Amino acid sequence: MADKHASQGGIFIRLENDKDKIVGAFCGDPYPREVIWTGDGYEPYDEDNPAHKGKRPALKVAINFFVPGDGMKIYEGGTRWFQDLLKVRDKYGLDNWTFEIERKGAKGDTKTKYNLLPEDKIDAALRAEIDAAELHDLAGMMNDGSDSAPSTVSEADVEAFASVLRQMPRSAVEYFLAELGVQRIRDVRAGDADRARELLRELKVKHAPAPSDEVDPFA
Repeated sequence: MADKHASQGGIFIRLENDKDKIVGAFCGDPYPREVIWTGDGYEPYDEDNPAHKGKRPALKVAINFFVPGDGMKIYEGGTRWFQDLLKVRDKYGLDNWTFEIERKGAKGDTKTKYNLLPEDKIDAALRAEIDAAELHDLAGMMNDGSDSAPSTVSEADVEAFASVLRQMPRSAVEYFLAELGVQRIRDVRAGDADRARELLRELKVKHAPAPSDEVDPFA
């Protein structure tokens, strides 16, 4: 299960802070791609794109990663991490073990590393869960021109959405999250911001307090 400090709730695994970690099983073939940093995120490298001329592409490798209790996710790492993955594959194999990935480095630290160590052997019950899980289409998901983790709404939007939802019953909050396919407000995708606002307008009307019939004696 993901460490309590690791970001959860979406398909992509994010280890954002020092010592964040997650344990799971690698599944299927890795998907390598060359990307270019645009200043706002990564996009697939295109040698025919004039904006990419003179820039050195970086290697990113994505792979399906089954997290017990949380289902099939996607983990993506860089060249150094992929080299470590090949080493543990050659030494242990990837089919019979779960592995722990741990971040070593604070948020924003350019020298951040990711340790990769075997955790436990996969037993029959876990193997059955893994075999029943569907692999994500890495080629389709990673080549949509966006960063490896889809951008989410701003902190200002998160607070604005939360301030409205705090005034509503839990059922309304659960409906809002389910409609947007997320588990937390901060995981709402930037592309769904307008849809989120529309949902809030609908919920405010639905859950508006009934008008009072009491007469104010001081009016």
